[in-house]
Amino acid sequence: MSIDPPEIPVWPFARKADAPLIPPPQLAELRSTCPIAQVELWDGSYAWLATRYHDVKALLRNPGLSSDTSLDGFPQSSETLKAARGAQKTFQRLDPPQHDVLRRMLTKDFSVSQIATLKPFIEALVDHLLDQIEAAGHPVDLVTALAEPLPAHVVCKILALPPDDFGFFLDRVGRFMALSSTPEQARTAAADIADYLAEVVTARKEDLADDLVSELIRKYLIPGALTEFELVHMLHLLVIGGFDTTANMIALGTILLLQNPGQMKDLREDPGLIQGAVEEMLRYLSVAHHVAFRLAKADIEISDICIHAGDGVIAPVSAANHDPEVFPDPQAFDVRRDARDHVAFGFGVHQCLGQHLARLELQVVFTKLLRRFPALRMAASPADLHFKDSMIYGVERCPVSW
Repeated sequence: MSIDPPEIPVWPFARKADAPLIPPPQLAELRSTCPIAQVELWDGSYAWLATRYHDVKALLRNPGLSSDTSLDGFPQSSETLKAARGAQKTFQRLDPPQHDVLRRMLTKDFSVSQIATLKPFIEALVDHLLDQIEAAGHPVDLVTALAEPLPAHVVCKILALPPDDFGFFLDRVGRFMALSSTPEQARTAAADIADYLAEVVTARKEDLADDLVSELIRKYLIPGALTEFELVHMLHLLVIGGFDTTANMIALGTILLLQNPGQMKDLREDPGLIQGAVEEMLRYLSVAHHVAFRLAKADIEISDICIHAGDGVIAPVSAANHDPEVFPDPQAFDVRRDARDHVAFGFGVHQCLGQHLARLELQVVFTKLLRRFPALRMAASPADLHFKDSMIYGVERCPVSW
């Protein structure tokens, strides 16, 4: 008697419509039955999918796995993602030692101490945005009124770009990140951003000032340690990473708090909980649900599975952050949970460079938002919320009243 082989699931998995803030249930199912499983991708190729916390971390720190998206066979979730990441020639798409050389050029500027100097600017900006929200009257879409402008203006501040240009970046970043974009639309959006930044570099070379772009030109471009192509794509990474991820976290984090009024009350009454609450939000939401893809450069073994050279690997942070062996009752949101060991920012040498900035922005915005609007509530039913089909998980609109 013949036995049919088990059906290979197709990646990516869909979240449940009635539980849009938590990872797809297939991740938990595979974690309990086949924690390192093969999945089929959009182009008919296959990749290994890890679903346990310790396996995800082990894969992300394994030097036998490459982050170079230009390699033949590199796995992606869709044709659009393949085009978008192929257009992004940043150090995040490189392996050591090239990755390490370029990343070190930015390490000091994104250190905890350096990011802390931005706190007064971020606090004043949040106060200004909340003033505008209050003056406008409710309901207000928190995405366009707060979640998008805050990180956009912060990135413009860091790179000394005209604040009025943030609309251009929001449009292009949105097109670049959306999986609903065609591959050509994604490539065009990436090219528009790169062209803009190339003009910025040209202008700064002629008039060096006291800003991050000028510093990189002065310290690395002029001495020849960095090419203009590398600099433009380094700035491209800062724009993409700085605009989108934090914006989605603000909007989804607000929805998450409003779905957990007891937790929101605790956070409002005890602002000392804010740091831990932000870590729990990062763990729970794990918005970077299409990152941590790798290609095996050599045969490696993990949990009794042999991954061969040339095989694709997916190590989703959302699966790791909802592993009950590490985070008991992972689908319960708890602002008092010690979630510091989450991997929402990735793990290993490619861990997110901007994580300290994201944490600061989130801590400031939620502290001030809850204090300013103690009666904050959703102005739309859950069924009316539309979630993004994008590299970074988010919501299209977040209507609120108070």
